Amino acid sequence: MINNSTQIVTSPAHYGHITAAEEEEILAAADFSSRAMAFLVDAAILTCLHLGCLLVYSHLLFQTVSFDISTFFGASMSCFFLFFATPPLAAGIYFTVLHACGGQTLGKVFMGIKVVSLDGGPVSPGVGFLRCVGYIVSFLPFMAGFLWAVLDKEHAAWHDRIAGTRVVMM
Repeated sequence: MINNSTQIVTSPAHYGHITAAEEEEILAAADFSSRAMAFLVDAAILTCLHLGCLLVYSHLLFQTVSFDISTFFGASMSCFFLFFATPPLAAGIYFTVLHACGGQTLGKVFMGIKVVSLDGGPVSPGVGFLRCVGYIVSFLPFMAGFLWAVLDKEHAAWHDRIAGTRVVMM
C-alpha cells in the first residue's frame, strides 16, 4: 500500500538547514544590470587578453619574417585569421570552463552573481557548453535573447532557458 502523505523533499529548507525565506533570498535571480555589467567586465578581460596575444604574436612573427611580398602576405593573413577566429574560441572556452568550475566568470565574481542549475546546484561542463552555444542563439537576433532577461519575471535570458540554468545573487 502506498502512503499518499509521503512527500519527496528537494528543497534544502525542508531539511532544517535554512528556512524557506532564506533559501529564496539565497537564490534570488540576478537583475539585468548586474548581468550586463558582469558581461562587460568579461568582455573587457577577453579583449585585453586577445589584443595582448595578438600584439605578441605579430611582433614575433614580423621580427622573424623576411619582407618579400609573398611571405609578408602570408604573415598578414595569419594575423588576420588570429584576430577573427580566436575570440569566439577563447570566449567559448572561458565561459564554458568557468561556469562549469564554480559557476562564475571573473565578471560574475566582480558583480557577486553566479550561474546555477535550476535546482540551485552546480553547472556541469556539458551544461556550461550548452549555455555557451545558447549565447549565439541569444546574440543573433539583435541580442534579443539577452534583452529578454529584462522582460522575463525570473530575469532568464534565452541561453538560460536553453541550458536549464539561472543566474542568482550571491
